[in-house]
Amino acid sequence: MTPEGSVWSNEALGAVRPYALVRGRVTPTHALARHELLRASTDPPTALLQPHHAQVLSACGQQGPRSVTEIAGRAGLPLQVTRILLSDLLDDGYLVAEMPAGFLHAGRDPHILERVLAGLRHL
Repeated sequence: MTPEGSVWSNEALGAVRPYALVRGRVTPTHALARHELLRASTDPPTALLQPHHAQVLSACGQQGPRSVTEIAGRAGLPLQVTRILLSDLLDDGYLVAEMPAGFLHAGRDPHILERVLAGLRHL
């Protein structure tokens, strides 16, 4: 842990400032939209994760795909920081994107349409 009062410490944000978690990176390797659905891989690597990556992976849950925005909320991290951490997890094979990239394909994917219909019925 860093000493209290350090430039990396902020009581309101936790022990480490969010930009320090991503080593100052500001752009994710994947262009993840807020609504993009991600799920944990069924065959993840066995390497140990850094605590902040494990926190984001845990926020993804095992119940099915979650949106980038929902994962950020569950992890309690800013959206852009979450996008960068999610990109790392996608690159390393811990996560899988559920939604095709782009809006043109989303309206034609039967899996997505079935999930939307199930969600509407659940209301």
